[in-house]
Amino acid sequence: MRNFTLPSKIMLGLSLLICSMSANAQRKVGYMPSWAGDANSIQYTKLTHINYSFAIPQSNGSIMAVENGAKLQTIVSRAHAVGGKVLIAIGGWSYQGASLDPVFESLASNAASRDRFINDAMYIVNQYNLDGVDIDWEYPDAGQSSNNFDALMTGLSNKLKPAGKLLSAAVIGEGGQGGGVSATVFSVVDFLNIMAYDANNYDHSTFGYATQCLNYWTGRGLAKNKTNLGVPFYGRPSWSSYATLVGQGADPNADFFNGNGYNGIATIKQKAQHVKNNAYGGIMIWEISQDLFDSRSLVSAIYDVLGTSTPPPPTTQSPYGGSAANIPGTIQAANYDLGGTLAYYDNTGGNSGNTFRSEDVDIEASTEGGYNIGWTAAGEWTEYTVNVSAGTYKIEARVAATAAGKSFRVEMNGATVGTFSVPNTGGWQTWQTVTVSGVSLSGGQKVMRIYCITDGFNLSNLKFTTTTTGGNQAPSVSITSPANNASFNAPASITINANASDADGSVSKVEFYNGATLLGSDASSPYSFTWSNVGAGTYTVTAKATDNAGATTSTSITVKVNSVTTGGGCSGIAQYVENGGYVAGSKVQNTGSQYQCKPYPFSGWCNGASWAYGPGVGAYWADAWTLVGSCNARKADANAPATVNDNLLTNAPNPFAGSTNIDVTLAEAGDVSVLVFDKTGQVVATIIEGTLGSGTHTFAFDAMHLTPGMYIVKCNTVNGVVTRKMIKTE
Repeated sequence: MRNFTLPSKIMLGLSLLICSMSANAQRKVGYMPSWAGDANSIQYTKLTHINYSFAIPQSNGSIMAVENGAKLQTIVSRAHAVGGKVLIAIGGWSYQGASLDPVFESLASNAASRDRFINDAMYIVNQYNLDGVDIDWEYPDAGQSSNNFDALMTGLSNKLKPAGKLLSAAVIGEGGQGGGVSATVFSVVDFLNIMAYDANNYDHSTFGYATQCLNYWTGRGLAKNKTNLGVPFYGRPSWSSYATLVGQGADPNADFFNGNGYNGIATIKQKAQHVKNNAYGGIMIWEISQDLFDSRSLVSAIYDVLGTSTPPPPTTQSPYGGSAANIPGTIQAANYDLGGTLAYYDNTGGNSGNTFRSEDVDIEASTEGGYNIGWTAAGEWTEYTVNVSAGTYKIEARVAATAAGKSFRVEMNGATVGTFSVPNTGGWQTWQTVTVSGVSLSGGQKVMRIYCITDGFNLSNLKFTTTTTGGNQAPSVSITSPANNASFNAPASITINANASDADGSVSKVEFYNGATLLGSDASSPYSFTWSNVGAGTYTVTAKATDNAGATTSTSITVKVNSVTTGGGCSGIAQYVENGGYVAGSKVQNTGSQYQCKPYPFSGWCNGASWAYGPGVGAYWADAWTLVGSCNARKADANAPATVNDNLLTNAPNPFAGSTNIDVTLAEAGDVSVLVFDKTGQVVATIIEGTLGSGTHTFAFDAMHLTPGMYIVKCNTVNGVVTRKMIKTE
């Protein structure tokens, strides 16, 4: 990995990407830094993946906000438009002159900081609609460091894979600290990116060194299709980019100029041809902003070789036994589809039951005959190709568990058709039947998925039986309001409305439940019940329809009731709860103050972990929330008259050209929010949101990026609001 100084930012090493193989070509992975290159100059159609670098980790497991987020959003939009994938690379050689290796060593050394890191990584992926995560820890050592790296990568995989996201790591070219990456990592990543460069100052990335690196990793057991060969778009020892060297007179087809070794077009093509001929996963590039964008382009040279190459046929998913299972009928849980990880997700390696099949799904012999799936964990799933005859069905699941409160769901082509609660049956081989009725299925071939909502149950089979036998078809029912995951403030009054019908008879009643507790019933349409004086908590609300022949169908939703502190400046404002379903503009109270969820793209963090984004208390709460004011005094309304001395807020110079200093003077400590608005009322800068002590505080406001004109700086305190006009000149 390269070591060089970035403009006032990062001393960087390489972390590269990992993604799925293109259906038509081997991977062409382009690395794009946040601080260099133009998002609009990327050759999107010649790359299968773009890796955005770097998000910077902290020793406590948190991850700093992604820099130049607008650039990343552009890359995601343009790459996705042509079928490309974008990942976030986390790490690098160093940050602001300090090595990041000790940071990784610290955060990976205990479960709490690993969990923080994994959660923050997922927030970034979700915030920017990314396709996965790449880890650039340079480099884990053998021994405990290697074990910690295993734990970190396994934890990331367990979080990313159920969400359909990718995971990779960048690794040293060969030997040395390569042993710090164990074979355990081979099984949890989608690919490794081999940094086959920086061997020395002159011939740092020869063809011979590339093959040596590939042989090292595949010789240790890394699958070829998980192996990306890294190539440099820069020379050593000057660290000058390929574009710079050519601009200085270097031959684009040579590898040496003015004391610098680099890879020209001929060598780049030779490496790409080797990858193609030997069925390696693809090429990884550090980094694409260093390329030329004409006939001398190295990206184009790689594309010329790999763009039309055909990798080994990917594994396809197909029915177990060769033909789709029929519905109505019984589906054996252990007979999930062929196709490896296309047909299942299991968060541990190997078959814990060591029987029937040799993949990662855990299977054991059943006392009822045949086999059952066991050792289940939340987020795991198996898929089955089925032929469905249209109709309304009863689904009976044979289950066993040693504790109550377990559950799973059944999906057809991605849509949930039934959710099953698993009771404590008294033993792992003590079987009971749990049933969901009134499941309406359309006909045709489908993919059925069994998805584990919780851990801790065994599943033997699912039996699908039509409910139209005996001349009666079960009724249908749906809850029309409130919406699933709706939120209310305590004490709440919740009106539950339902639609119910019966195709071959009539609906005799609809009953409404809180969990297993009957709330009430309604015998006539429209079916409704008002649940009054509901305290704070999360509830499962069920509507159960019964027809004139006694057949029943149920459907459920979840509702949340929030605690509310009345009185003071937060009267009627809900108490903050972690993952409370907040959107831009949502208001909450927490630790005696009121906060408002920031606009997109920051609003996604409002639902993040409380340790990071809990308003007023999390390590990074100001990334997600705006402080509105104290609950113990009058709310600092933006439209309220100032009741504080105008000297609370000053700025100088005014007018100003590039920057000005904003002074905030407080007689006593308290919560303060200082924002800058343009003349249309849009926020253009946040100066401070948080608690300040008494005295004068000076903040530098850099306005170089703003157009000339009038701006308003507004200071909110618990006692009132002060505003001042500022004029930016040419």
